[in-house]
Amino acid sequence: MKHPYIWMTYLESGQKRYREEHFEIMTSQNINPSTSVSLNFMSRGSRSQYDVSRIKNKNFSATFAHTGRRYAVHAGYTHNKIEQQESGGVVGNWAITDTVFEMPSGVPMRLAGADAKNIYRNNAFFIKQSIGIPFVRMTEHDFSMSDLPAIYLGHTFEYGEWDKVYTDKYSTYKDERYSRNEDGSFNSHTDTYYKDWFYNPDKTRDSLYEQIITNRFFVQAQPWSRDGVVGTIDGGVGLDIHTYSQSSLDDYLSGHLHRVKKTSWFAYAGVQGKIRKYADWGANFKVYPSGYRGGDYEISARASLSAYIKKKPLTLSGSFSESMTSPGYWQSHWHSNHYRWDKNFKKEGETRFNVAFLVPDYGIELGFWQSIVRNKIYYGPDCLPTQHDGTVSLTSVYVQKDFNIKGVHLDHRVLVQLTSNRHVVPLPLVSTFLSYYYEFWVKRDILRLQIGVDGRFNTSYYAQGYNPALSVFYNQDEVEIGNYPYLDAFVAAKWKRMRILLKYQHWNCNLFGGVSNEYFAVARYPLNPGMFKIGISWTFYD
Repeated sequence: MKHPYIWMTYLESGQKRYREEHFEIMTSQNINPSTSVSLNFMSRGSRSQYDVSRIKNKNFSATFAHTGRRYAVHAGYTHNKIEQQESGGVVGNWAITDTVFEMPSGVPMRLAGADAKNIYRNNAFFIKQSIGIPFVRMTEHDFSMSDLPAIYLGHTFEYGEWDKVYTDKYSTYKDERYSRNEDGSFNSHTDTYYKDWFYNPDKTRDSLYEQIITNRFFVQAQPWSRDGVVGTIDGGVGLDIHTYSQSSLDDYLSGHLHRVKKTSWFAYAGVQGKIRKYADWGANFKVYPSGYRGGDYEISARASLSAYIKKKPLTLSGSFSESMTSPGYWQSHWHSNHYRWDKNFKKEGETRFNVAFLVPDYGIELGFWQSIVRNKIYYGPDCLPTQHDGTVSLTSVYVQKDFNIKGVHLDHRVLVQLTSNRHVVPLPLVSTFLSYYYEFWVKRDILRLQIGVDGRFNTSYYAQGYNPALSVFYNQDEVEIGNYPYLDAFVAAKWKRMRILLKYQHWNCNLFGGVSNEYFAVARYPLNPGMFKIGISWTFYD
């Protein structure tokens, strides 16, 4: 089919001054049966109902693919830019929970006077080429070599770059309810968000840059066919070239970047296969024998078994992984106006396995995973990276059950998580998601509707905070969030090729009043109050 495929989506919510918008368009075109190109553009933005919390995100990507009988090439390019005003979060949770402000725009934020902003840019390009050498003679009826014994030789080139610029100016904020006296009155407190101003006491311009170039040569053997007991055997070697840059002290205001280059060699191998529709398995191994990441490795294996009762599948799957990873460059080295460190961390390790049992026709899924993390690096309450000398055990059990009774859908998912050290890895004990809706035909094969409610809930815990200058989440032990249900009411319609969404987000906001208004996603960062959203998605085939 040579007609272009076009998909377009538009969503908006809120009043004009607080509007959230999402626009996306994608087109794909087949030049011939084996060659295609696609383009995708996305623009998202939010003015937010709170002060100094606006964000804009624009993304463009293009791909090209050609899969011939022997030669194949896949290439792609992505550009992404994000501009984000930073609020620093509310001065105190009381500004939300006590509902003393008539409008969200009046809620005081800690960086309201700092004109703080982050700008992120990312460019990425990749191209993968391979040529196949069949072990048997191909005929004119063989469109590809997927069902033939063969060997493939190939090369992959990847380029990625990321940069970030953070700016602000010196300012203070005032917490009107910093502490309470015995008579019930409050004491105010004036403070600054950042305690240190190393380079410039009046304003900040922190910039950093990261680049990685990867060249990889690989061989893939296909002993029988891709759906065989041993479908493919992979192996290859590669080279990563890393470049890191950040603002130097000498010319801090000019934005000059001092470059650091590091290289790493790696080798990998893998095997995978299938036994018809009853079994699927695979294993992979990757090691860095030398260079910047010398000594790092990743091992993983997976398997799934399926049985059928009256043609209805039951699947038991499991996986195992073991890894040892060098600390990130920015975790070890950071020089900026507000934070400075040079640290020598040990490698982080993780052992993880999980098991899941699925009965799709009855909407049942049960799962369990266990992770042992060693020498975990995390950001503490002071927003500085630190390393836990020991192990942390993470355990998770989840169950999902979906009911469908004559068009009434009752979907449930419950997740229980246990952490042996909440100061290193904080987790809520219980998280739940539910979706209750009624689905029916208004006019058979033309218009179908869903009317219902989605809900999310988790128990209270010391959730992570967010630091704008570092763009990282850090562990904190001052503010607990949770024990709050977040509910959306929606009407979704599918009319021929068009999908329409009407939603009232967070419709239960202020429904109960008082301290029940604990609607925070991150410590000190509140979710939006109730907001109406409308959206449309349309697909064109010609």
